[in-house]
Amino acid sequence: MDLQGSTVNPVDASGRITLRDHQLDQLDGSVIITQGFDENLLMFSPEQWAQFVEGLGGGSLMDPDMDDLRRLFRGAAAQVQLDERGRMKIPESLREWANLRAGDSKALVLEIGTRWEIWEQGRFKQYMAERRAALKEFARRKFGSLAEGEAEASGQ
Repeated sequence: MDLQGSTVNPVDASGRITLRDHQLDQLDGSVIITQGFDENLLMFSPEQWAQFVEGLGGGSLMDPDMDDLRRLFRGAAAQVQLDERGRMKIPESLREWANLRAGDSKALVLEIGTRWEIWEQGRFKQYMAERRAALKEFARRKFGSLAEGEAEASGQ
């Protein structure tokens, strides 16, 4: 599955968001939601989650960094059922982590590769504004030679 795109979904008074039809087509009635690193949430299909947690199973049981990752991702994880209207109720503890207030927030659902991210829309804008210069520099280092090669090929 190669996800891409985004939608803005209001958080209703019960703490639910409604997924779009194209998102529902990729899911089978339930999702797993957990904390992300950046006051956001990660959302997986059950199959994607199984692959993700397989990677958390490696490493020594005595490795404190791996223990922290397991706590962050597995300890906070919740399986959430989708109702017949495509709505899912985000557990209160996860809504608090991502600052998604019931009846008062807009959830930005990003589809990125093999998972979804859920952000409070204003927080995502703030995060990207803070990271923009560093991302631009990273892109220059990562793809700069490609861009320079294209400019040379076109005679610029």
